[in-house]
Amino acid sequence: MYLARYIFLSIISVALFLSSAAQSSDNPEVKGHSRGHLQHDHGHDPHNYHIGIGAAATYLTKEGHLAPGFHLHLIRQLGHHRQWGLGLGYEAIADEHFHNGLNLLVNYRPLSFLSLIAGPGLVFGKHDGETEILPAFHTEAVFEFNLRGLHIGPMIGYGLDKEDSHFSLGLHIGIGF
Repeated sequence: MYLARYIFLSIISVALFLSSAAQSSDNPEVKGHSRGHLQHDHGHDPHNYHIGIGAAATYLTKEGHLAPGFHLHLIRQLGHHRQWGLGLGYEAIADEHFHNGLNLLVNYRPLSFLSLIAGPGLVFGKHDGETEILPAFHTEAVFEFNLRGLHIGPMIGYGLDKEDSHFSLGLHIGIGF
């Protein structure tokens, strides 16, 4: 059952990325060439890359407690408006088992201040003295406001693996380059 959900969420992430990327390249409004010469603005970001770090209070559902969480991601922004991106993410949850996760990420910016990030990955955790490696899925929503070149704002996240899931609420700081 878990593997089916993991595969389903991974396929949905990739399908949404591919279908929307194809639609945006065919949509004259996005290119600024509609009949009324309207420009559809998604908060154009001139940077090709975005690096973000964050700290969060993370609730582990199975273990039933809060732990400090940390995330880091590097996104290669794509397209003229940088509305889509692909990248890598790392997440650490500092509890007694110290969970680490690595993810392939798809980033979508439907609004200039909102990034939706999701993707499959692997989670590494120590249990009973042994390191376990499990498939995982991570998603987060980041509200980013530009403050003197820094993208800063609240974030909310959810992670899922075979043995546990977690919710995160914290602060995200990013920069484009």
